[in-house]
Amino acid sequence: MSSWLSKIATLLPPLTMLIGLEFVVQYPEIFWKIFGVIIGCVFFASLYLGRFLSQKKLKQLVYLILPLFYTLSILALFVLAQKSYVQHFFIIGVSLILGIVLNNIATLSKYRFYSHKEVILKSEEDKRKMIVCTTNEALVLLTTFFITANLFGLIYLLSFPLWQALLIIVLVVFSLAYQFLCEIFTPSLAALYTLITSLTASQIFWSLTFWPTNYIANAVIVIVSIYIILGILEYYSRQMLTRRLIKIYFLLGIITISSVLLTNQWVPR
Repeated sequence: MSSWLSKIATLLPPLTMLIGLEFVVQYPEIFWKIFGVIIGCVFFASLYLGRFLSQKKLKQLVYLILPLFYTLSILALFVLAQKSYVQHFFIIGVSLILGIVLNNIATLSKYRFYSHKEVILKSEEDKRKMIVCTTNEALVLLTTFFITANLFGLIYLLSFPLWQALLIIVLVVFSLAYQFLCEIFTPSLAALYTLITSLTASQIFWSLTFWPTNYIANAVIVIVSIYIILGILEYYSRQMLTRRLIKIYFLLGIITISSVLLTNQWVPR
């Protein structure tokens, strides 16, 4: 019974998002009703799927952050996607990704539950956990990209207060990065490294508001910076960090950011 409920909890929110947003394309006036249904569905599904992730109820709530932030960010971007054919592709893509987010929570929860009962081999658990952890890093970066792009758009288009945007960035990056880092570090170290990551991201975000670049390019630069930090921290946690790896990460960052700046449509501020 529990297995079936987990499958339903994994599949129902993406299907609700897919069908609900397709309805919104045809009937924009029902957006807020669909918004409430999708958020509620994601909240309860995540809460159910993450029930075995920790003995502490408070830590279980950490695993609500990624699916909820992801859902909120893509619903905000959905409003910006005005062309109908863009909206259809966008809906399909973000619904599939939501399914991956929830499946990761279900997988981690299952392995955490069965490992306590000594039903599966430790090596199998560690291997699966590493795969899910890597996927979660990508999903954290994607969610942060959506939120960052939204904030840059609000600042440029609606003169959203910069100090509020910086506060949101710190809170969002801290919340999302902590969910990833708490899987590979102790809680105290995860909190410290997450704080450093979030403050660095906010500083980069602030600097980019003065650049004559569009909001998508700025969001990409922020995400590349966070990717480098998280990547270095991940290898450090596995005691595999070398100077060569650090050079590779920085070289990759420089190439990516240079490509973004060279292909960017510059806009006057």
